[in-house]
Amino acid sequence: MSAHHNPRQNNRQRGAAAVEMAIGMLLLVPLLLLLVEATRAITEYSQLQNASMEGARMLARQNGDTSGVEDFIKNSILTDASGAALLGGAEPTVTIGPRDSDNNVTVQVDHAYSPYFTGGAGGAGSLLSGADSLVISAKTTMALPEN
Repeated sequence: MSAHHNPRQNNRQRGAAAVEMAIGMLLLVPLLLLLVEATRAITEYSQLQNASMEGARMLARQNGDTSGVEDFIKNSILTDASGAALLGGAEPTVTIGPRDSDNNVTVQVDHAYSPYFTGGAGGAGSLLSGADSLVISAKTTMALPEN
């Protein structure tokens, strides 16, 4: 007896594989997009955290004198070697708190994060449920030298 394959059965198997692939892609593509978005957000947070730490370090070196700290953060820390901004969109906001009773100072850097994968005009299908921007914030508190 020779093995005989039914061409209809082969077509059904290929059709089933195509359906399985389509269902798998419905799950994998949004997961991949979410992974890309999360990576971008974590990278931006890391840049903001570094900027707040460098700003607090500068304040400590200047014994709490805030002059030039905001410009240093925006124009030196959050730019690349060519002077281009590392963060897209609006300029970050730098908030420098006053010296507290324990001789500490706080530097906070906020930035409106704009996700790549939003639903567009209607907001339908957005991974972030229609959010146009989210604020990513990083804060560093550092002790100042004793007076």
